[in-house]
Amino acid sequence: MSKRKHEEQELPFVALMDTMTNVVGVLIIVLVMVGISIAGAVKKILSDLPPVTPEEYQKMLEIVKQQPPPPADPKKLEEEKKLAEQKLKKAIEDLKTIDVTAVESQMKFMDLETFRKKLEDARKLRTAQKAEVDKLIAEVERLKALLDQTPVFKPDPPTYVRLPNPRPFPENPNETRVLVAKQGVLFLNEKEFIKPVIDGLDKIRSQFEYKEVKIDPFAKMLESIFGNAKAAQAAWPELAPLVNTFQLDQVALAQKALITGGLPATKQALTSVGNIALVTRSTMPIVAEAIVGATKGDLTKWTALDPSRDPTVPIIKAASAGGKINFSWGANLVSVKNTPKDILDYFTKDLGGLPAIKKLSADKVIYDAFKLVAILERAAASPMMNSSSYTFKPSVRPGAALVQLALTPKAGGGETREQIMAQGSTFQRLMRQIKADEKGVAVFQVMTDAFPTYLDARKIADDIGVAATWEFLPKLDVTANVTGFEVQKFAVTATAPRPNGTTPAVRITAPKRSLD
Repeated sequence: MSKRKHEEQELPFVALMDTMTNVVGVLIIVLVMVGISIAGAVKKILSDLPPVTPEEYQKMLEIVKQQPPPPADPKKLEEEKKLAEQKLKKAIEDLKTIDVTAVESQMKFMDLETFRKKLEDARKLRTAQKAEVDKLIAEVERLKALLDQTPVFKPDPPTYVRLPNPRPFPENPNETRVLVAKQGVLFLNEKEFIKPVIDGLDKIRSQFEYKEVKIDPFAKMLESIFGNAKAAQAAWPELAPLVNTFQLDQVALAQKALITGGLPATKQALTSVGNIALVTRSTMPIVAEAIVGATKGDLTKWTALDPSRDPTVPIIKAASAGGKINFSWGANLVSVKNTPKDILDYFTKDLGGLPAIKKLSADKVIYDAFKLVAILERAAASPMMNSSSYTFKPSVRPGAALVQLALTPKAGGGETREQIMAQGSTFQRLMRQIKADEKGVAVFQVMTDAFPTYLDARKIADDIGVAATWEFLPKLDVTANVTGFEVQKFAVTATAPRPNGTTPAVRITAPKRSLD
């Protein structure tokens, strides 16, 4: 009985083992089937793949190498995540410890009522500013209206501007004066205008010489020199014979210097003084004072009149020795006694008698200005002047050695600013005539308010190629001198004595004229 029971107890275990064996067998069969199936699939895949050459394989390797590296290791990422969580936790803890009391106090201070008050203030300010802005807008509108009524500005036409081009002035130029006024221009070729007048005067030149000279025109001048009318009348007999040769103011001053120095002032002495003044390029009074100085033992005034342009080679020499004075004029040597008479004789006879000096006054003529004026007044009224663009009136000017003609343009003698611009204008024809003359020069004399007119005229002249220059003209005073006929000045010409022992002063000449 007990053995049977024991067998009954072992039966389930055996059955379990059998079942397990069956299950394992089934699993083995399944695995085998799966393996067969996988092998078949692999075989199918491999059979479907195309064959790979070594070159293609190498190319695939290079492509694989170029691929980006794989992402980070998951473990490393997990560690970084944990570290970030720790930092976040720490930041949260730090935020809990921040002091926000100041912000809370400000929030309590800036309550709603305060904001309302500020808003009201801002509204009032906006209202006030709006009133100001409205005023500004109204002013802008007013100015716009005025601007609409303002005429459009039209600038002046462009001004012709030229750069100066200095060039030498031609020798012996044939000058044509172009007088430029605000309204237009006037033309005057002084040589051409005065030439027929001079030609007419040359034919009767001898009629203008003094024949019977009277003291009347010279009385006032001589009184100023000698101090009174009686002294002037007493000196007149020695002066009158020289009226055709020398300026009488110079003769009178020389006569006074000789008489003051105790020397006789004869006609011969005064003539010699005049000739010496011409050759030494000095004045008669200075020469007379030098002669007086020599008679008193002072030779420096005489040697100071040396006309030599080379100081190392003087023309005048003078030295006293043994009661005599040795004078030399270039190669001419003369020794005279040291007495006033002998010294005066040297100047009047020896030096004054040299042919080269004596002839200086022989060829010199001074004409009667009033006779010249009378003839010129008749010429001005003659028909021969009808073709001229000017009428003239002669006059004698005290202090001037030439008779002057005051010119007055005739009607139509000039052209307006608009007329000179027209083709074929007289001005343009004149410019072409000047251009054709090798020595022709246009001298523009411009009044102070006429510069725009000058610019127009000068542009025309430059376009034609005229040699030209310009100068300011203070006033429209058109004058011309009657050259070649020296007349008496009827006035005293100031003469500054040369300091003792000095050479002639060096004169700085005025700048030479040039074309521009």
